[in-house]
Amino acid sequence: MTDAVVIAVLAFVGVLGSAFIAGGITLSIALARWHRDNRLLWLWNRQLVDHIYHGSPPPPPPAPPGLFE
Repeated sequence: MTDAVVIAVLAFVGVLGSAFIAGGITLSIALARWHRDNRLLWLWNRQLVDHIYHGSPPPPPPAPPGLFE
């Protein structure tokens, strides 16, 4: 193999590895955001169910801060 081929192969492997790392980071951030939103939705749902169960008058409890961002 010539030096140019070795450098090209190393560059390709580097770019491919960087793409996998960037994809993993993006997936991790998306999963963390999904998990946070899921917890906030559960909390709000619990508050709404308690509000209805206790027969509280309107208005219903507001959405938790940060839910619809």
